Amino acid sequence: MKNKILSILIILLMTTGAYAQDCSGYNGKTVRKINIKAARISPEIVREKFLICEGDVFYEDNYAAARQALHDMRIFKSIDFSIEDNGDDTITINIDAKDGSYIFPLLFGTGGSNSTIAAALIEANLFKAAEFSYIFGAASSDGYVAMAGLGMKNNSVGVSGSRFKYDEKVFDNGSYSTSGLFSSSRNYSEFSAPVNEYNVDATSVRLFWSKTFHERSAFSAGFNFADVTYSGTNAPNDQGSHNKITLGYKIYKNIQQAGGMSGMGALFGVGLSDIKDKLADLPHIRYGYLASANYENGGAHTDSDYSISKLYLKAMETMELKKRHVFTLEASAAKAFEAPFFEMIRSREVLSGRGIYSREFRGEEAVGATASFMFYLFKNRTGFATFIPFAESSVVWDNEYRRNLTGVGASLSYRLWRIPFPIGINFTQNATDGSNDVSFLFGGGF
Repeated sequence: MKNKILSILIILLMTTGAYAQDCSGYNGKTVRKINIKAARISPEIVREKFLICEGDVFYEDNYAAARQALHDMRIFKSIDFSIEDNGDDTITINIDAKDGSYIFPLLFGTGGSNSTIAAALIEANLFKAAEFSYIFGAASSDGYVAMAGLGMKNNSVGVSGSRFKYDEKVFDNGSYSTSGLFSSSRNYSEFSAPVNEYNVDATSVRLFWSKTFHERSAFSAGFNFADVTYSGTNAPNDQGSHNKITLGYKIYKNIQQAGGMSGMGALFGVGLSDIKDKLADLPHIRYGYLASANYENGGAHTDSDYSISKLYLKAMETMELKKRHVFTLEASAAKAFEAPFFEMIRSREVLSGRGIYSREFRGEEAVGATASFMFYLFKNRTGFATFIPFAESSVVWDNEYRRNLTGVGASLSYRLWRIPFPIGINFTQNATDGSNDVSFLFGGGF
């Protein structure tokens, strides 16, 4: 099983695709000059983000990626690109970018089996530096999360804090109740009574930093101060400090990394510079990929009461059809080399997050895979509606035990281009135990 999963990950990492704009006549020519105009920010900021430099050889797929990198900054009202043939073996690229700025409060949340409410204050390009900053807070019946961050010139830094206090139930098949902001219902009437139950109180403060390289890869590092306490009979025995460092690296292509709160400028017409591209059909099928590795480590050197060593691997492949429908395949693997009970690998950590489950498994090793298809029911200049069916499965090894969690479901949602959060519904059936979850999603400004 492990060898098969490793083979799948290698294949996904090596399989890539190219997407070309309709400008193949310039292929192989040298970019002599790049002329840039901007409304507020320095043209040099645009030049730094544009993935083609003067002196480079022009290729249509590289040009498409360079254009998208500017769109993904989400600070432009419009960007006009043009190419001039200089009459020899060189060309000139002209970019006219009209950037804007915004500062905006936001309220959004989910409803259904376990409601969550969240609020944020978001700012972008207010200081003409293509910066993005935010303050965010969210709460559910399990606890709360608060964070703040700043991004500028391919770097981002931030701090987050959380406290979750909840009753954890253990069932006779080795599963545990889920917890967190977007966990499923605490109604377990459809299951047998839990064999054990105790209260968990976990607090955490995290510092993090990340840097992107040419919109193709990113490195991240952080430090997590964490403390876990229990109350109740037969509780786990890993109470205390769980401090750890985190390191991560990912490579990607044709998979948008910006999104969520960074898209709120759409309310003011900022960040929709590629709306025409999104409404138009693709000339060819476009492939994308992402591969990432994350490592967590703790011990005496981090003032942790326990030794912690965990590795997470993930690979994703996308295929975007000419009508913009997207098929996605994800595969993940995780291993805890050393970890106390609270730090064990959870089945949700090797799944996509599309499914919502009331129970999960934990162990020293896990693998998972998810397949989904995003189908556009309709799309126009106002907004779009999507239907996304998915199927996913994970396997967790806990000592000599092997446990499987499989789910199928779908989400149906509608989103206005000017509001980056959809209104919709998600249905998940846990094929392992037959339980169902229905959750609602809403969002907008206030």
